[in-house]
Amino acid sequence: MKVLEEIDERMKVINKIRPFEGVYLPQINQFFKIETTYSSNAIEGNTYTLEETKVVLEDGITVGGHPLREFYEVEGHGKAYDYMFSLIKKRDLAENDILYCHQLFSKNIPDFIKPGEYRNIEVIISGSNKILPRAEDVPVKMKEYIKWIKKERDALHPAMFAAEAHRQLVKIHPFTDGNGRISRLVMNTFLYQDKLFPVSIPLLKRMDYYNILERNNSKDFGEFIADLELQTIKDLMRHLHLEFKTE
Repeated sequence: MKVLEEIDERMKVINKIRPFEGVYLPQINQFFKIETTYSSNAIEGNTYTLEETKVVLEDGITVGGHPLREFYEVEGHGKAYDYMFSLIKKRDLAENDILYCHQLFSKNIPDFIKPGEYRNIEVIISGSNKILPRAEDVPVKMKEYIKWIKKERDALHPAMFAAEAHRQLVKIHPFTDGNGRISRLVMNTFLYQDKLFPVSIPLLKRMDYYNILERNNSKDFGEFIADLELQTIKDLMRHLHLEFKTE
């Protein structure tokens, strides 16, 4: 069974117990909030463990032995996640949503440049040969990006669309810093809006993730994200004790 087909078939099983009610919804939401916050920060070099991330997000307290910046990265990502989660019933994403998400993530991080604003300087991605758009072109590129979302969303499988939305946003690199984390939050918002589940990039697959992005191939990156989405669905089904029979 192909990956996208298996995603669709497994979602039919999960959808039988939807809508998630009672304790299900907050538990599932908190599970993904902690997991995606941990993984998204970890691949950018943040040293908080999954358990320490949980402490910050649930108790709001710092953990000894880490720079203060890392605490605010965790706290800020949690706030940005909550905002993006509030948009899941819209099946839409506005330019201001992306800017506000970036502001929530970055506004308390020490010495962070231009929270919630597009970059006004040229940036270079370390270890990459990509030539990024000029800073003066970013506002136009972002408006084109929003138009692309509205035009192409229904032309692709939801997992493939979310992956491509991530890839396209990284190519624009609209912010001085925080582009990867915001792109992953945008991707996961689209997955949630289309009744799928957020994807975490495992730390062990960090180099695979960066290498596939560097190749700039939409099909390869889409398949990479679809594989992770399928694994997420399988894991959730095990937690919910849902059976899936393959032919």
